[in-house]
Amino acid sequence: MKIFFLLNPSRPKQMWDLREAAGRAARRHGATARFGQVERGRSASSEHLIRQAWEEECSRLVVIGGDGTLHGVLNTLHRQRHLSAMELAIVPAGTCNDFARGLGLSRRRIQEALRAACAGEPRAADLARMNGELFINNAGFGRQMPASPAKRRVKPLRTLRHFEAIPLRARWEKGSIEGSFFMGLACNAPFFSGGLHFSKNVRLNDGLLDVHLLPRVPKWKLVPLLMMGRLGRSVRWRQMITLRVPRLEIEAEKDLWPQADGEPPSGPVRRLTFSIAEEKAMIVVSGAPKAHRLWT
Repeated sequence: MKIFFLLNPSRPKQMWDLREAAGRAARRHGATARFGQVERGRSASSEHLIRQAWEEECSRLVVIGGDGTLHGVLNTLHRQRHLSAMELAIVPAGTCNDFARGLGLSRRRIQEALRAACAGEPRAADLARMNGELFINNAGFGRQMPASPAKRRVKPLRTLRHFEAIPLRARWEKGSIEGSFFMGLACNAPFFSGGLHFSKNVRLNDGLLDVHLLPRVPKWKLVPLLMMGRLGRSVRWRQMITLRVPRLEIEAEKDLWPQADGEPPSGPVRRLTFSIAEEKAMIVVSGAPKAHRLWT
């Protein structure tokens, strides 16, 4: 088997150490390793590398990076019509690694993640869409427009301070609701914002999105929830609207700045559609029980 390692760690100084470790892991499991390094600031860099992986007949692509890199890879594979033919593995080395966390992987256990990437088996996983853009972890709205690319990752408490309740209407197959909401999140996997979660019972193969809508409340009431979330507890509140649906449509009275898999928005919108996609991704997981907890 040929494995293509696409490197985009948030700490560039680790690049060569990660590359050497990936090469050793591949050889240990009888695989041939190929490598490509994402060039920061060049949007075409990942597309070129993914095309290279396909042309070199690699059957497995290992993303050494975070949620944003995985998001870009998925959408590029779809545009290049190779999504169904390429197995995908993730080694958490990015700024935010929430999807990898759901698979039981940790940035502190890179060797374990590399072993899973090289020796694991693929499982079919749902993908979802936000206005046509694929995502695998989650997508939603609530943050204000990013001030600059360098400041796009914002701590939850700071984000909370800038929350603005937006009047909107949400519709799904069997109902609708109107009101003012601080945020909405459509989850295909459980974790967001560095380990926060509303529920760990999200599944990657049930054909449903777990949607959470947070209505306008005094902001101080949300602070204890975020603090408990940082301790690993569920960020649940009894007034939160929770749905499990294959599709949800949002119409807002003010601009929304949506994100998908943590990636910043390209611009404001007032209409959003979240839906389960027809496409699937073949996600490589280890044999450990914790790696399979996102599947029913």
